[in-house]
Amino acid sequence: MKTGLLVAADLYGCAEDSLAQEALTHILEERAKENHMQVQSIRTEQENETEYGIYSICKAGHIILHVNYEKGFVAIDGFSCNEEADPEKMVRELCSFLAPDKMKLTYVDRGDFGKKADMKPRHRNKSRKITQMRNMTKRFGKLLMKPKSL
Repeated sequence: MKTGLLVAADLYGCAEDSLAQEALTHILEERAKENHMQVQSIRTEQENETEYGIYSICKAGHIILHVNYEKGFVAIDGFSCNEEADPEKMVRELCSFLAPDKMKLTYVDRGDFGKKADMKPRHRNKSRKITQMRNMTKRFGKLLMKPKSL
């Protein structure tokens, strides 16, 4: 069972003129409407002199943009549970507008667990190695503290 699609994009070297806050907010509203994202509210927040965020709450989803003027970097997250909405197309259209030098897209099917084996964590617990190192340190310390016989 799939509940929605999350599309995340990291854009590097975006066109400077496309990073203007008002223009980007306007394009976001247009693209969201065209792709049936059903925007309910948009909020922009200036984080510091070189960074700002645009946060859009949609019916059964969201669109978030984080912009860094100085680096020409934009991070985009588009998510929707609405079957009519097309977050992938919307994110790709935003990417076209921003004209990046490099782009990385990541897709996540939310709620799709697949097989039971897919639900297992893909990392190993490192506590066993830490315990082994502590025990080795204790033994080595005891060895060093023994008096040397003549």
